[in-house]
Amino acid sequence: MELVNERKPRPPTNEDMLKAQIGDEFACVTNLDQKSMMDKSQWCQCVVRKVKKDLWEVLDESAMELLKGVPDIVGEDEGVSKEWGLWYKFPLEENSDAALAAAKREADFEANDLRLQVSPNHAMLRWDLFEGQWKQAKIMQKRAQGSDGEFTVGDVVQVGLHWVDQTKVDGKNLTAVVVEVLDGGNLRCACKNGVLKNTYAPHTVSMLPGPSNNRALCGLDSAFKEWQGLPKITEREAARVVSAVGGQGFNNVCHCNGSCDNKRCSCKKAEVLCNSKCHAGNLKCLNSSEE
Repeated sequence: MELVNERKPRPPTNEDMLKAQIGDEFACVTNLDQKSMMDKSQWCQCVVRKVKKDLWEVLDESAMELLKGVPDIVGEDEGVSKEWGLWYKFPLEENSDAALAAAKREADFEANDLRLQVSPNHAMLRWDLFEGQWKQAKIMQKRAQGSDGEFTVGDVVQVGLHWVDQTKVDGKNLTAVVVEVLDGGNLRCACKNGVLKNTYAPHTVSMLPGPSNNRALCGLDSAFKEWQGLPKITEREAARVVSAVGGQGFNNVCHCNGSCDNKRCSCKKAEVLCNSKCHAGNLKCLNSSEE
């Protein structure tokens, strides 16, 4: 409404309405209920827009919703341009005040209606739920800020594997050593066969406790000392090296009919156990966890 008034700062007259071009818009107040045209409380703010030579549209005050169409009938005193000042008037300050008061009454009614829909017991349960969630969020925030303490270069950590990189028989974590703490606080980690491509926020990894946090004991001492010369690998590639079945995916499928006890078997050559995809029903296989 205010934008329309800015485009038409002077209150328009009947002559302005008759000379209006297609697309012109005017702020106005009118009564949409023809049964109570004389009731001033029924008048509302709206926008009129000329869409054809002999047709106007009445829109809501945001000019987004069409309320009705009003034709300018030739030879008769009906229509927006001919009834301007009578049934279609330029809004005065008192109209704006009345509209604001009506909007406030409607908002207060809706808020009161919402309060009535919620019983006291229900409101108490909702508040208890909110408090519980707030306390849990605080606990998680404290944990995320470093429940394991500060990580330093050389610490041995556990990096969680995404389920798409896991097998059903192997562990769900990678054991790695922190080789660099970046400026943002993220950790760069290395495994036995390479440096992990991703970096990790401190709260996404867990430090091995006590005596188990030993690089030599975990076989990561050489990786820690020579990590800058190691290739960058993904979590799946790192998990494949320590997997008992060759890692996620079917990278070693031998299809042998014999005992799989020599390097003619691709699984034996790769130093991994045969799996169910190799040779279902081969009871001679000696390279299986079921032997």
